[in-house]
This record gives sequence, C-alpha cells and structure tokens, in this order.
Amino acid sequence: MKRKTKVLMSLVCMVSLIFSFSLVAVASPGKWKSASHRFFGHDRFQTSTSIASELDDGQQVQNIVLASAYNFPDALSASTLAYQLKAPIILVSPGYKDSMISYNFVKDHLVAGGTVTIVGGTGIISKKSEQWLLDNGFCVNRLGGKDRFDTNALIVNQLNVPQGTPVIIASGTDFPDALGISSLAASKGWPILLSNPSYLTQSVQNFLVSDQPTDVYVVGGEGIIHNGVYNQIATLSPNSKIQRLGGYDRFETLSLILNKFYPSPTQIYVANGFDFADALSGSTLAATNNAPILLVDPKSNNLPRSIYDYLITLRNNNVHPQVNVLGGEAAVPQRLLDQINDILQNGGETTTPSETLTVSNPSTAGFTVGVSPAINNMTVNDFTLLDSWGNPVTITSATALNGGAAYALNASLNAGQTYTLRAAKTGYTFATAQYVVVPLTTPSETLTVSNPSTAGFTVGVSPAINNMTVNDFTLLDSWGNPVTITSATALNGGAAYALNASLNAGQTYILRAAKTGYTFATAQYVVVPSTTPSETLTVREPSTTGFTVEMNPALNGLNVSDFILLDDSTHVTISSVSTTNGGMTYQIAATLSAGHTYTVTATKSGYYFGTFKNVVVPSAATVSSAVISDSRHIALTMSNVLTGSIGDPTAFTVAGVASVPSVTNVAVSGTTVTLTLSSAIVSTDAFVTVSYAKTGIYDLTNGAPVANFSILVGNE
Repeated sequence: MKRKTKVLMSLVCMVSLIFSFSLVAVASPGKWKSASHRFFGHDRFQTSTSIASELDDGQQVQNIVLASAYNFPDALSASTLAYQLKAPIILVSPGYKDSMISYNFVKDHLVAGGTVTIVGGTGIISKKSEQWLLDNGFCVNRLGGKDRFDTNALIVNQLNVPQGTPVIIASGTDFPDALGISSLAASKGWPILLSNPSYLTQSVQNFLVSDQPTDVYVVGGEGIIHNGVYNQIATLSPNSKIQRLGGYDRFETLSLILNKFYPSPTQIYVANGFDFADALSGSTLAATNNAPILLVDPKSNNLPRSIYDYLITLRNNNVHPQVNVLGGEAAVPQRLLDQINDILQNGGETTTPSETLTVSNPSTAGFTVGVSPAINNMTVNDFTLLDSWGNPVTITSATALNGGAAYALNASLNAGQTYTLRAAKTGYTFATAQYVVVPLTTPSETLTVSNPSTAGFTVGVSPAINNMTVNDFTLLDSWGNPVTITSATALNGGAAYALNASLNAGQTYILRAAKTGYTFATAQYVVVPSTTPSETLTVREPSTTGFTVEMNPALNGLNVSDFILLDDSTHVTISSVSTTNGGMTYQIAATLSAGHTYTVTATKSGYYFGTFKNVVVPSAATVSSAVISDSRHIALTMSNVLTGSIGDPTAFTVAGVASVPSVTNVAVSGTTVTLTLSSAIVSTDAFVTVSYAKTGIYDLTNGAPVANFSILVGNE
C-alpha cells in the first residue's frame, strides 16, 4: 500500500536479556470443562491477559501485539495481524505505569529478544512505554500513522497478503461492525480496511487498485458506509464480487455475518457490543478456534433479537457449540449467558418453526417470498419490511402465487440496498428473518473525466445526452461538501461537457450525474494536479513560544488566518503573526511543546505554498553541570538521556582560552556529553565557555534536537 503521509514506524532491537517472573492470573482460564467458560479480570487489562494466557497455553511466545485499551480506531485493524504473528493482543494504557499487569505479562510470556508490535502512535501508547520494552530486552515494531486510517494502512501493508485476497471494508468511525467480523478476518487472513462513511481514503483506493481482491465485503448498513463508497469500490476494482453485510443495527449486521460464515461453529465467544476492549482481546483466540464473536447489550434483560434468532437456527440444526465469555459480568451479565445456554442446551422457550421463508427475484419494484408449507390467505399486514436503518418500508401489495406457496410483494426499493423481511400470522410460527438484497442496476450511461484544472474539467458521456445542465451534475470535495459548477457546455452533441468550477490544486473531487430516464454508472474522481509552488516556506528557530517562517519570494500582508498549524491532524492556535521586513519573514507566536513536531503551511488566494513543513521544537534538555575532566576533555551533564552516539564536533565552540582549541570529537553516553579538544587547556585559563549550535545530539525520549546552549566552566 503506497503512502504519501509521514508515519511513525520504527523497528528497534536491543540486546536480549533473560527474565523470570511469575504472573498471578486473575482468572484461571484452563480448558473448557462446562457449558460455558468466562475469561475475565478486574478490568480490561486483566481480562486481556486472562485471554492471552489461554491462547499461549502457558508457553512463551515470539510476538505480542500491544493495542490501546481506550482508543478503538488504531486497535480495530490489529486482529488479522496478531493472528498472522501468532500473537496475543494485550491492552495497555498510554503510559506503562497505569497498566503494569499488561507489561508484566509481556515480561513473563514473551521470549527474550521477542518482538512487541505497538499499534498506534506515541499519543496512543507513549514513547516511554516503548523505551520500557527496549530496556527490558525486547524488539519493538511500532505501526502508528498520523490518524486511524494511516495506522490501518501501515498494518495492512505489514500483512503483505497475496494479490486477489478478499478484503473487508468497515467503518473507521465506530467499532461494532469491524469487531463482529474481526475473528473471521483473522482466521482467513483477510485485511480489514477502514473507511470514512462517505469516501475511501487514498491508501485504501491504492490498495484496491493494486491488489484487485476477488471479494469485497462491506460491513455495515448504508447509514454506516454510504452507497457512494460501495460504488467507489466497484470503480476501483471492477472484477471484485462486492457484497454488503448490513442490517438495521450492529446486532443484525452481525447476524448476517454469523449466518453466512458460521453455520455450524464448534465454539462461540460472547462479548459486550457497546465496548470494544474485550472483543478485541479475544479476536485472536476466537480466530484460532475458527469461532465467531457474538455481541450483546449488557444493559438489556434479553438477547438482541437477531442474535437470538441465530442461536435458535444453530439449535434447530443440532449445532451445540461450546460457549466462551469475554469479560466479567458487567460486560456480559449472567442472565444473558443463561439465556444462551438455555437455547443451545434446552431449546429455550421457543418451538420449532412451522413456516420457512425464502426470498427470490429482488428488484427495485419488489421481490418474491416463498412460504413453506403454503399459506393461502396472507396479506400485506402479515409481512414487515425494514430498511438498513430499521425504518419500515411500505409493501403496497401481496399477491398469492401457487396457492400461497409464494407471494409477489410490491414495494419501492433502492438498488444496492439490503432490507429485512419478517412474517407473523396467528396460528403459525415463522423461522428467522430473511434479507432482501436489491442488486445494483446496469447503468445506461458511463462518465469519464479528463483535463482537470483549477478552472474545471471535461466529462465524457457515453452514449451522448445532448440536453444536460449544471443541475444534472453533483460535485463534492473530499470532505463531502458541495462545490458549485458555474456552467456546463455541451461538446460534440452531448458526448462531452465542459464543466467550469473553482477547484484547488492537488485536491480530489467526486462527480456524480443524475437525469430522469437515464441510469449513470458509479461516481468519477476528479484529481486536480498540483502546480509548482509560487511560494517556498522555510521554518527557522522553533521554540516553545513559536517559530519564524521565511517566505521566498517575499509576500506581505499575511495574518493569523493565512497560516495552518497542525499537531498531527489537530489545529493548533496561532496567537499572532507579524513581519518587520515586508513579508520576507514572519514571526509565528504559538504555545508549543518541547520535543514535539508540528506541521505548518499557508493559504492565500492566488498563491500556492506547496506541502506542509515540519516545525521540530527542540528538546527541553538543559545542561545541569560541566567539568574539565582533564586538560583535553570537557564533560557536560544533561538533564535528559540523549542519543546521537557521535555528535557533530563543529556544533561546539570553546572560548575564554589563551590558545583557542577546536572540538575534534563528541561522545554521547546517557546524560553525559564528552568533548575532546584539539589542544590542552592550561592552568592560567580560569574559565572556559562552551557553546552548542543544535546539531547532532537528540533527546532519546522524543527524538527532538537539543536546543542551543552556552555554559561557563570553571578550571579548578
């Protein structure tokens, strides 16, 4: 997967050390010996280690995956990677001291020199946590991007699946749908690609184009992942078989997954459907046993109807899986577990259905439902049809066929949508709900985009339509906001149209068309090429109070609103902007953190400033003491642990000496910087001044350069 954004990815391996610790387990996982088994702890950290203990079966492992216990987006993609690495997923807090049980598990269960894969950036799992792992002799591989989608791209890239491997498209803004399919994805080695509700990120687009998966499963209803994404996939990977698994809520979406992929499991895992932590921890264990994860509502007195229906189907098919629970009673109450066991073991309070429904011939005008055995007197009032949001859809007529063995149901449906059909009639018991998947219609018109620029573009229409206007086209920016098309001029008898609109260089737009009597193919993407920057920005003198931006050529009149300062993807407030030399340089005032990296650019109508520039704020490291250790060496003690095994000698100057020496070598060890001088300091030199110009020495904690400093050293 190709990426254009800067990411955090480090692979560091230190000297192997051997540790011997004993872990006091909160739960005693063992092997299943009863109707159900619960993996739990006092909190999500202990629950994750309890699950992991079952997975490794008391043996040390080569790999462990660390994921955030509180931030679901980065963690969502981890299940397939963990299964590929044969690694448990251990949940941690941002700082290691708040989840020491998790880190102690790593020390006790990971082989000396083993690898810890951290999922997420340093804002999710801190640099100090990474250093703790390194200090304890483990290798660390961090997969952390600037946002959840960037991290997802790194994980998918790490999987390195063969071309044609099926993929799953799931929401990157909510967790239930991705969690519901996580164990399936892991066991089959299918990547989970995270999507925005209305568009695919560039990295996902690149992956689909290059890998051309045989199957694409879109998980979630149209309210979770819009049809525009569905259509976008069809454009990017035209030979893929695309299927939406989307119900009216998280539980019905899950039931579609369960019925399709798990008709006869030997085990099932039950987890909280309103918190991601326990299900994520258990996804690798479930995958190892080729088992699904069933989600429940811990605040409800009953199982979700769609999950209940799935369990009834298992029972009716004489499938009685072992039941495992992920989490304590607050996550999965005993009353819900009792209901599950009652259904699977005793049949619950239900009776065997007397009627079975089947759906065929779905279209935008309706569908046919088979009823077996036949019932001859059903009406529209005996059927309930819901859209993917759970809203009722009117059935306008129900016509009996073959003496009630089937009914032709008429309703106004949307192409590409999934609907839910149920039936109820006094004296009859109907089996579980059926799903009506309306196929996409064959388009009568195809659009193509050419000659994009900041002033507009040309769209080809095949076959030609001669009377289209601006009202027949819809143009959206990459955030889904409408963009005004100012004119649409027909070319070659309507075989093409010149569309005028004010567009930004380097941006991607989405074009759709709609006209009565015509069916248009999927949306087209308008990629406006970047132009050569008219202005070049250079960042100088960053500090915790701001920085200077050089502008070439000079551009006067910029103010606070013309600059964009970001910390990852979050805007940082700029308190003031000033220039004293006609726009050659600007002093940007903002509150920044030592050792942190920001990005800055500028925007101004009529000018193009190119890509964002990094603002690397120096480390907060200071000189705490300095001594002349002998006539040719000066030792500086810093407040922070440093890196840069050999610093840049030219960054140091020595003054106040009769015969001014140069610095020939710089050695860095922990907090000590030792300078080697070209000539000796004599006893008559009472004081020596050492100055540093910010080159070659960095703070080990955050990788930021050490700031300029100057210190007076006494010659005693």
